[in-house]
Amino acid sequence: MRIAVTGTTGRVGAALSRYLSARHHVIALSRKELDLAHPQRLEESLKSQQCDVFVNPAGLTSLETCEDNPALAMRINADAPAEIAKWAAIRGIPVIHFSTDYVFGGQHQGLREESESTVPVNVYGRSKLAGEIAVLENPNNAVIRVSWVFGPDRASFVDQIFDSASANLPLAAVADKLSLPVFTQDLASWLECLIEKKATGVFHACNSGEPVSWHDMAEAVVNEMVTHRAHIPHSGGALFRLIR
Repeated sequence: MRIAVTGTTGRVGAALSRYLSARHHVIALSRKELDLAHPQRLEESLKSQQCDVFVNPAGLTSLETCEDNPALAMRINADAPAEIAKWAAIRGIPVIHFSTDYVFGGQHQGLREESESTVPVNVYGRSKLAGEIAVLENPNNAVIRVSWVFGPDRASFVDQIFDSASANLPLAAVADKLSLPVFTQDLASWLECLIEKKATGVFHACNSGEPVSWHDMAEAVVNEMVTHRAHIPHSGGALFRLIR
């Protein structure tokens, strides 16, 4: 199967491309090959694409950048996915688009269902929701919502904690914001399953368990380091400082 994957220099795109290439022909589309920020370049790039499935994990994910430049956020997270979906619909190609739990806004803690109402409260969430709506106008498409993604391709919160603990630096982590993280290797295997089953609609992709805070994740990382005998210098006191 020929699978096009965008954002292949990013954490998610790189992991998906590597995993899928073991059993499929992956068309890796980095920003150089497919620039979501520039309409004309995007249109020209799409004309030459030939694939059986189009996977779009690329997006503008920085909350600060989205707030500072809402027009760019809407262009990359909403308008570009809409153009991809229209292009794919004409050719009968299903699109799997990646979104975020920020479409919910965070007013309620705990596990979230795919059927729940979406009420984003920032530019990032609103732009990603607009992208979801555009992609799902075609019933053959799917949206995967993820949160707190970590993996080996780019540094994440997990890497920051590991490096800080190894260097005996003070650690601080937010304790009153909850979500469920996802490991990119697991995410890639789930994506392949959805592709093979020709799944459509909205899916929440996360690792199992109850929602955790950044502080919970930090503790888990350090506990794993201790269990596997990774080097953690003596801190001389409390290892973590809560941020509320």
